[in-house]
Amino acid sequence: MSDIPLSRRFCHAPFIFAVIEGNGTVDCCCPAWVGFRSIGNIFKDPPAALWNSVEAQRIRAGVIDGSFSQCEHHVCPHIVSGTLPAKTAADKTRGTILQRGPWMVKLCHDDTCNLTCPSCRTHMIVANRERQQRLDRMLHEFILPFLVDAKRLILSGDGDPFASRHYRNVLRETADNTSLRIALHTNAVLCDERAWIDCRLQGRVDSVEVSIDAASPEIYAIVRRRGDFARLRRNLEFIAKMHADGEVREFQINFVVQTLNFHEMPEFVRLGQSLGVNQILFTAIEPWGRGMTDEQFQRAQVWHNDHPLRSALSDVLRDPILSDPIVLQNVH
Repeated sequence: MSDIPLSRRFCHAPFIFAVIEGNGTVDCCCPAWVGFRSIGNIFKDPPAALWNSVEAQRIRAGVIDGSFSQCEHHVCPHIVSGTLPAKTAADKTRGTILQRGPWMVKLCHDDTCNLTCPSCRTHMIVANRERQQRLDRMLHEFILPFLVDAKRLILSGDGDPFASRHYRNVLRETADNTSLRIALHTNAVLCDERAWIDCRLQGRVDSVEVSIDAASPEIYAIVRRRGDFARLRRNLEFIAKMHADGEVREFQINFVVQTLNFHEMPEFVRLGQSLGVNQILFTAIEPWGRGMTDEQFQRAQVWHNDHPLRSALSDVLRDPILSDPIVLQNVH
């Protein structure tokens, strides 16, 4: 499809997808890919008005006319790689005002977590009473109405769905919506059978994605500060059983590669194999802007050519076990 010009391509994201960020802003694409143009804010705008806001319509108009005028052409990987699908006859007749809400919603607006991973934060983050009250109010004023047409709910892009009281309430309150499927992204330390039942997740979960970043209790204690590796292993076995029984369709474990843990990559693959996961994802550490200092981040980037352990990383990457088809990585 690389020979199809951008003017004859189409992007479905602004028509079906919304992500709610930490300050309440809502995006219909990755923020960086549309120049950080939000379409509204859950604390200021009603759901229907936000979904069809002026900014949302501008983004959609740019997709419909083929100019992608609101998109960052040199940032969006789909535009850069030429992988956007060809525009169909139905796409050409789309309007910028939508009668139905988003099909897929990702929640990132509560950063409450039970861990204080050094790559992410310097201290424990838990919603205080004032913020919790605000989140409770927005659950019924915005979140639930915004999900009325959704078929897929992803949580969470920040914090942990089982550590957040707000996210637990979202899961409970949407349990009667039998058409809404759940995709969980969690550190899994709190994801046990009791939490599963409490959040009314039975028969609702399509996928579970677990961020771990280690294969041993010693390294886990460093990169997943305040975590409990023994408890995590028990919960991973719990998820693995549900996956084997068909209760969970997709099971993935994640590993953020850095200087502290790269030597455990082969053992992490063995862990994933033993759990029967569908995919093992290795990604390079990224700066979150609220955890590591610039100097700490530079030391963590073991894949840089001038890093003193770069050759050791190369040796690890040559391990045949990393060629398992279930392994996906962007570290080279």
